[in-house]
Amino acid sequence: MKKMGSQKLISDRQQIEDILSKAKFIRIALSDDETPYIVPMSFGYKENAIYLHSSQKGRKIEILKKNPRVCFEAAAETELITANDPCKYNVRYRSVIGHGQAKFLEDYDEKVRGLTVLSEHYGMEGPFEFEEWKVNRLCVIKIEIERMTGKESGF
Repeated sequence: MKKMGSQKLISDRQQIEDILSKAKFIRIALSDDETPYIVPMSFGYKENAIYLHSSQKGRKIEILKKNPRVCFEAAAETELITANDPCKYNVRYRSVIGHGQAKFLEDYDEKVRGLTVLSEHYGMEGPFEFEEWKVNRLCVIKIEIERMTGKESGF
């Protein structure tokens, strides 16, 4: 890890994946022409890909159809460190920031795989049986990760 002030850069892939496994949600940043848009979402991570599910309509879907490039952020083990002096407040955290391309999954089996990864991320155990009509109504998005790094502070 490379020291950056009180923050440390994490480049070890296993440590980055550990942070992703502990994170409860992810934020995805999108670009609509020149207007940024960020949204928190539930997610799953497996084999260098982030899986998301959503309604088939809405602002994020419209933006992703025009521009599939995304940035994402996930944090785990976050804690506010208080002090008598407000200037000495700090935050303890581990986080991951990455970039990738979003792809809408159309194939039923691929959508089920993505939903399975999401379900497993939140501690559910399979095998899972998803109702076909519900899967067909959902939008399942796979972010193919191009690069990601981690940071930690206060550890």
